[in-house]
Amino acid sequence: MVKEFNFVDQFTISPSSGVPIYKQLFSQIERMVLNGYFPVGDHLPSVRQVATNLEVNPMTVSKAYGLLEERGYLTRLRGKGMVVAQRDEEVSQQEKFKMLNKMIEELLIQAKQMGVNEQEVIALVAKNATESSPKSKKNKE
Repeated sequence: MVKEFNFVDQFTISPSSGVPIYKQLFSQIERMVLNGYFPVGDHLPSVRQVATNLEVNPMTVSKAYGLLEERGYLTRLRGKGMVVAQRDEEVSQQEKFKMLNKMIEELLIQAKQMGVNEQEVIALVAKNATESSPKSKKNKE
């Protein structure tokens, strides 16, 4: 059975962000595959369906899907479309940390540009982590 996704609800595409739409789509699907939101063997909607739902050019979606296939996240099944590929768990874990490290580097660069030092960033991250933990949410209720 093919699982249907409402991509309008699942993805945040921002045409004015300066980041190409195919890269936004690629990054979001990559994260969803790595965290298991799209399990191995799941079918992704067709290029046409995603393009229609997101109101983007089909070539944009095709480019994102192609990169995901090239990097081993998706596999093309003839006549059935794209499915999430089987991946080595250890490699997936390394990719998660690599992705997080890149995000942290970008955060630190932006913080430095704003005059915020590393210790202040660490304190802010710790505060946000504490506030968003399940325990702290229960205490607020």
